[in-house]
Amino acid sequence: MPMTFSLPDAFFRSAANPMWVFDDESLMFLDVNEAACQRYGYTRDEFLGMSLLDLRSPEEQELFKNRAAHKGRFWEHRTKSGEILFVQGFEFPFESEDKQFILAMIVDVTESVKLERERTELLKRYQILTQAANDLLWDWDLRTDQVTHNEALITQYGYERSDLLQPISWWSDKIHPDDFNIASWSIQEAIRTRQRYWTSEYRFKKADGSYVLVLDRGILVSDETDTPVRMIGSIVDLTTRRAAEDERNQLFRLSIDSMLLLDPSGSINQANGAFRNLAGIDPDASERRNIREFLGPEDLRVFDEAVRNALEEGIEGHFSTSIATEAGRGRTVQWGLITNEARTRLFLIGRDITESNAARNELEYALVRSQELAVEAQAARQAQTEFLQNMSHELRTPMNGMLGTAQLLAASAQTERQKALASIMINSGESLLQILNDILDFSKIESGKITLDEAPFRLSDALQVVFELFSQSAQQKGLGFNTAISGETNLHVIGDQFRLRQVVSNLVGNAIKFTDEGSIDLSLHVSAEIDGRVETTIGIRDSGVGIPLDMQPHIFDRFVQVDSSLTRRHGGTGLGLSISKAVIELMGGSISLASEVGRGSEFTLKIPFQVVAAPDVRTAPRAATPMPSKPGTRVLIAEDVEVNAMILMTWLEERGFECIAVETGSEAILALANGSFDGAFVDLHMPDASGYDVVRELRQSERGTDRRLPAVAVTASVSPEEQRKCLAAGFDDYIPKPILIADLNRVVSKLF
Repeated sequence: MPMTFSLPDAFFRSAANPMWVFDDESLMFLDVNEAACQRYGYTRDEFLGMSLLDLRSPEEQELFKNRAAHKGRFWEHRTKSGEILFVQGFEFPFESEDKQFILAMIVDVTESVKLERERTELLKRYQILTQAANDLLWDWDLRTDQVTHNEALITQYGYERSDLLQPISWWSDKIHPDDFNIASWSIQEAIRTRQRYWTSEYRFKKADGSYVLVLDRGILVSDETDTPVRMIGSIVDLTTRRAAEDERNQLFRLSIDSMLLLDPSGSINQANGAFRNLAGIDPDASERRNIREFLGPEDLRVFDEAVRNALEEGIEGHFSTSIATEAGRGRTVQWGLITNEARTRLFLIGRDITESNAARNELEYALVRSQELAVEAQAARQAQTEFLQNMSHELRTPMNGMLGTAQLLAASAQTERQKALASIMINSGESLLQILNDILDFSKIESGKITLDEAPFRLSDALQVVFELFSQSAQQKGLGFNTAISGETNLHVIGDQFRLRQVVSNLVGNAIKFTDEGSIDLSLHVSAEIDGRVETTIGIRDSGVGIPLDMQPHIFDRFVQVDSSLTRRHGGTGLGLSISKAVIELMGGSISLASEVGRGSEFTLKIPFQVVAAPDVRTAPRAATPMPSKPGTRVLIAEDVEVNAMILMTWLEERGFECIAVETGSEAILALANGSFDGAFVDLHMPDASGYDVVRELRQSERGTDRRLPAVAVTASVSPEEQRKCLAAGFDDYIPKPILIADLNRVVSKLF
């Protein structure tokens, strides 16, 4: 599929990361770079026959179809060898020819995902340990010496529900004998001296008789007379907690992200290996540093604002800064900041996003540059179109003189040799004209400016014209030229009859050109009408040289010619089939080829048409050689090229006209204002005033009268736009250069 959108080739092909372009609707790959082929093990041709879903498991295929709902997740891919990759894709949509495409850059995060999963497993284990380490809460009523415990006494230490309410002596019996004196003395001393808080470590006996090291903490509660009445506290199993702390520390060490414990001033109390590697500092030195040392002035402002929000407002969140490493390299880090309940410590976790930002920026730059290149390419195509149109105008002017002179010589030739030489000149000129028309059509197709002029016509009439046009050429080569027409051929359809004849004429002309013996078969089949539409099948078959099998996939490409020796023999630009394909597809149809070397070729056109009512046209009979309505019809010829004026005058005078010639636009305006004429043939491009100026002055002078002088535009500009512009300006008809006798006869019959 041709695409107007493209990345700079060097960037796309040499990018270190896998990159590809795919159709957003079918998910089929349209292009991949070398990095994608190397990482996934598929060749580029294999990729182009696959879709994105072929890289995924069935479960992930369903998720990917609704990937907008899973934006930002990691995707699981499989290489050709079966290796599992975890990747993250950065997608950039764009449109081309009214279709949606996606350009994607793929980042391999397999190792990161594996480490993240290991860290997640450790985190789950830590959460389980935390739940398992529920504190034993107790409430000691000093007035009754009764102690009430919570459920942890049962779940954590194995005692019975009946033990939830016990005298203080029960608790004393559970302290290890070696620790009893210190624990008992410390709590009694706290009560005696009215200490607000009490804490002690000792070994506590579980129901199974084993001892565990615990941390016991209590708060003394007094009545209004400052008499202690109760103590409320908790017992923490240090064995379990220390195991949990070990798990947490292991999680801290293994994290692929930087983790820091800070005090409110930013001093580093603890830093993991990921941060030390990022900053490039010695492991033993990290705890003697302050995070502010690694931040620039602007980054310090961002950091201070985040810390202030956390400590003063309790707002925890994310922010980005750059940090300067010990080696002087700048890294970009995305931070997450939380604080403890007392807001005395800060926990900072950061992910290095330098490479991903650089990749995104590079890709965004490439996209912007690609859009700039697309604009430049469009401007170049426009300049090319304008150049070709200008060259067409310049070439058609001398061609008009050459073809016109040749046709005059042919008409006045006295001998067969003179007629033959004039015929050679005419055929050569018409071949040159066809090449010029091909180049102009190609230019219009490239710039997207080719259009269809649709009008009602009968399909059989269009092919009959082609048959009559080429019958003599086929007969001169000794070839049979057969036609076969079937189906609903009398229906009138709406379409561009001229473009259809152009395509069929090109194919028939090629068939005759490359066939030395045998026949040419032209067939037409029109299907039965369904819902006001028919499908037309046109076949052009020859018994010529045929097309090699390896060339057939490329036969409709631009500038492709099957055999250079045949090209030298027969001529041609290699554009005809490319133009034919573009025109047929513009009509909504298709063109196909079947060929065998030495046995000939067959081109098949399939085109849908809308059926319309037959137009009510009554055409008056015309003479074979048109003549003016009365002798002495006087016309003005405004043409600045002498040879063109001479040829046109000769043709018109042979048909009984009286001709007056002028060379400039201002002379034409003056002559029409002061002279008596029955019509005017006006070149559009003349010195000092254009043909448009001349016809505008003419129509202005006719206002308020019932007079309208027939005016014919004569120009080397042959575009439909130019023709419409002429008619809108006030011309009655249009003759393109080089002037052909058929065009002149048509205009004379119509206007005179």
